[in-house]
Amino acid sequence: MSFRVRTALMVLALTAITMGAAFGIVWDRFVASQRRQLDDALLEVARREASEAATGSLDFTDGPGPSANAVGPLPKYGVIYTLNGRPVSTTPNLTTDAVPPMPRLVPFEEGFDFEHGGAPMRGVVVAVSGTSMRVLLATPREDLEDDARILARAMSIAFAVGCLWAAIVAFGVATHLTREHSLVGSVARRVASGDTSARVAFRSSDRDLRQLAGDLNAMIERLVGLNAMQDRFISHAAHELRTPLTSLRIELEHALRTGGDRSEYEDALRGALDSSRRLSHLAEDLLQLARVKAAIESSVVDVAEPLADAVADVAPVGRLRDVFIVKEAISGMVLGDRRGLARLLRNVLENAVRFSPREGRVRVVVEPSDEGLEISVNDDGPGIDVDDVERVFEPFARGARNQDPEGTGLGLTIARELARSYGGDLRASPGPGGRFVIHLRSARGPGA
Repeated sequence: MSFRVRTALMVLALTAITMGAAFGIVWDRFVASQRRQLDDALLEVARREASEAATGSLDFTDGPGPSANAVGPLPKYGVIYTLNGRPVSTTPNLTTDAVPPMPRLVPFEEGFDFEHGGAPMRGVVVAVSGTSMRVLLATPREDLEDDARILARAMSIAFAVGCLWAAIVAFGVATHLTREHSLVGSVARRVASGDTSARVAFRSSDRDLRQLAGDLNAMIERLVGLNAMQDRFISHAAHELRTPLTSLRIELEHALRTGGDRSEYEDALRGALDSSRRLSHLAEDLLQLARVKAAIESSVVDVAEPLADAVADVAPVGRLRDVFIVKEAISGMVLGDRRGLARLLRNVLENAVRFSPREGRVRVVVEPSDEGLEISVNDDGPGIDVDDVERVFEPFARGARNQDPEGTGLGLTIARELARSYGGDLRASPGPGGRFVIHLRSARGPGA
């Protein structure tokens, strides 16, 4: 269904709902007003008859019936009952055999509907002062219902005409507004697919559409500038990081060669050297990514190896917090590279350790899935709100329960991008206790 049709139908639906509600309220108020006027007229006559009965005159007077709704006196049907419901007097138009039973469940002096001899009636009941007798005074409500039907027919005609007019206007306006929107949409789709050379080029008579085209072209220019700025930032950052990291590696290698027999000193230097090498590899990867804009190449990797690297890197942080990492004996061939998978797992494990309480546990569980492996990282922390399960992966974003000042807010973002670059994904589950699930594709074919 086109945008024009959807817009017209939406306007028509809103018009129909509004008119229907307005007409319904008017009709209800009209009927209520008519009934109230008839009830007042009935009550006036009934009180007069009850007053006569209180003086001992049990016959109905010859006075006129109720007059209401700009109509002359209506037929008067009346009955005087004893407390046990026996009729003692009726109007001439009611015979003894045709007297309706005394209403017992209706309040005094309030109008109510009933049927007598197949005809719809409206009546009121009034107590006779100083006695146990009751006076029922009623009149046919056919005039009232006729007025309501006439009004309903008139409103139905007005409703149909209004909806038809609204449909014509809505389709005309929608056609005018969407005459050239397809071109704008086509350009937007080309830009979304990566073609930043697309531009909107037409001269519309609609000032608002011309403004939209100009804004879209300006947005495209802005996106091109932002992309170029981002590429320059990645290139400059990688270049600036590579030089000091290379110097650090050279210095650590020299310290390791002259470290003597102090085994602890050598172990510390080896750990620092390994860290500097990993940072250097990261800088090289960033620089290469900025140059060729290519995805990370994948190979066949046993997931146990990058997981062991990640646990070894995160374990010291866990010991400082009295948080321990518990994992199963894991093995499985997946697509990726050891360094990238280790960084992915390290970021997720660091996040779990950082938000776990003292003496908490971070549990790593691996299960097979339809397309590969699912690595579940569970912690004892405050967990993630439902509204934050996607926001935690945005750069620099923090969940509503996360008030920890540590971290840059990029760890989970990088982890998800790495998982997706290997054809997998990273998702978070809401609820108490953090739970992140890493989906990795299994290796298939001869390499597996």
